[in-house]
Order: sequence, then C-alpha cells, then structure tokens
Amino acid sequence: MEPAKSIGRLGFRKWYERQLIEGHAWFVSCFLCMLAVAACLEELSFRGPIARVLAFGSFVFLAGVVAVYGFLRYQRIMSEAERLGDQATCATCGTYGRFAIVGAPFKVRCRKCGNEWPLCDS
Repeated sequence: MEPAKSIGRLGFRKWYERQLIEGHAWFVSCFLCMLAVAACLEELSFRGPIARVLAFGSFVFLAGVVAVYGFLRYQRIMSEAERLGDQATCATCGTYGRFAIVGAPFKVRCRKCGNEWPLCDS
C-alpha cells in the first residue's frame, strides 16, 4: 500500500524516477561491498595475529551481508517499479504516467481523457 501513498503524493513519474535512483543506489552499494570482500579476502592471511584475522573475517562477513541485502532490495525495488510501470499507460489515449489515484487501492484515472483502470492486480 505504500506505493499508492507515494504515487498520490509525488505523482507517478517522480515516484518512478525515485524508485530507479534508490534501486541503483542499492546496487552500487552491493557492488562496492563485493569489492571490499574481494580486497579483504586477498589481504587475509592466517599467519598474522589472531585479532587481525578476526577483524578481517568479521569485516568480510558484514560486507557480505550488506551486499546480499543490497542486492535483494535492488531486485524488489526494480521489480515493483517495472510491474507498476508496465501498467501506467492509459489504454484509451496511450498517455504514460499521467494519472491520479481516485479510490480503491490503485484505482487510477487518466488526467488526459478520464479513463479509469486498476493500476495493479494485487
């Protein structure tokens, strides 16, 4: 239900743009964490002090968790934006993303021609 509030407040196009920016920010975070994991694993040596091994190991673990979480967030955000973006075109006049939310969850009305349709099935 959160996308309906955001779309109603911002408008679809601005909401969609923000979703793409947020999704790609999570992807970049995932990529940077994976680079950090690779760098730490290359530097990790079991011949040094145990504190250093534990520090590198815990950093690798935490960066790996953040990378997995970031990738899952990226997938969720992008799939939701794609799902709603595919249904944001008015079937009557063909206008993309110019609608207002009018009632029931995700019931929208085209601002150009007044056609109403459900934005999503769920």
